[in-house]
Amino acid sequence: MGMSTPRAGYGPSFNKFAEMVADDLRGRVARGEVRPGDHLPPETELMDIYGVARPTMREALRILESESLIVLRRGSHLGPLVQEPDGQVLARQAGLRLQMRGTPVRDLAEARAVMDSGIVALAAKRRTPADLREMRACLAAADAARNAADFSRRATDFRVLVVRSCHNQTLTLLAELVASLLRHQYDVVLRKVPEHDGRRFIEQSLARYARLTDLIENCDVAGAVEFWDAHGAIDGEFGMTGLGTAPMLVYS
Repeated sequence: MGMSTPRAGYGPSFNKFAEMVADDLRGRVARGEVRPGDHLPPETELMDIYGVARPTMREALRILESESLIVLRRGSHLGPLVQEPDGQVLARQAGLRLQMRGTPVRDLAEARAVMDSGIVALAAKRRTPADLREMRACLAAADAARNAADFSRRATDFRVLVVRSCHNQTLTLLAELVASLLRHQYDVVLRKVPEHDGRRFIEQSLARYARLTDLIENCDVAGAVEFWDAHGAIDGEFGMTGLGTAPMLVYS
C-alpha cells in the first residue's frame, strides 16, 4: 500500500504512537487511497508496515473503530473493513458538546433557519428530476403518518432531500447534523400532541411542502426563498412552546 512507517522509538508515549498510526490510516481513507468496502492489511502486516508492537496497533485500530471508520472482525483472515463514517456518530459528539454548554433548542432552530434560504435557492437552481421524484415520494409517505411524531420524522427526511437537491456536500453534512439533533427534541414533545391537533398540523405541513416542491420544480428561486422564509419555521414552532429556551437534550 506504500504506507509511511512512523517507527516506534524513544520519546513519544504508547498512546502517541497509536494516534500517529490512526492519523496516517485516517488520512489515506480521506484521500481515497483506501475506500469504503476495502480491507486494510491484517493486523500483523500493519504492525510490520508501521513498525509498532501489537498493543499500539490494536489501540490505533480501536481509535478508528470508535469513529466508525473501520469494522474489526475478530478471527477473520482479512484486515479491518473500511466503511463510510456514520453521521450519527458525528451527531452524538456534536450534540454532547452542545448539551454540555447548555445550548437551547432555539439555537438549533435558528441555525437551520439561517441555512434554509440559501438551501431552497440552490435547490431551485440545481434540482434534478430524480431529486423531485424522491421529494414527491417522501411527501406521499408522510401523508400516511400515524401521528405528529411519526410525521415529524418523515418531514425531517423531506427537508434533508431538499438539502441534497442543492448538490453541495458541505451544506448537506451541516443540515443533516442539525436535522438529526432537532429530530430528537421534536420526538420528545410531539408524542404528547392530541390527535386532532396533530392531524391538522400534518395537513397544513404537507400543503406547505407540496408548494415548496412546486416552486423548486419550476426553478423559481425568488419564489421558493420568499415562500420558505415566510412559512418554513412553522413546523419548528408547533408543539414547542416553552421548549425553545430549554436546553437541548441528547442524553438525559
